[in-house]
Amino acid sequence: MKIQLLSFAALKDYFPSKQELVLDGIHTVSDLKLYLRNLNPEATNLLKISRISINQTIAKDSDSLIEGSVIAILPPSSGG
Repeated sequence: MKIQLLSFAALKDYFPSKQELVLDGIHTVSDLKLYLRNLNPEATNLLKISRISINQTIAKDSDSLIEGSVIAILPPSSGG
């Protein structure tokens, strides 16, 4: 399955801001988070508290990924 992955804020320290991934055996948001933690273990803590959106809709860990989707990883942010 081919997806586009967008990383924001502090996650750009661990992953490119925009990349295309070809995923085999990755079917859910939970699978994707595990894949990303294995890809870069240093990002684990931030990934645990980040939200995921699929085509601009916030997703649950159990939601399925769909071929061609745009997946965004949204870490918590603070501002002033």
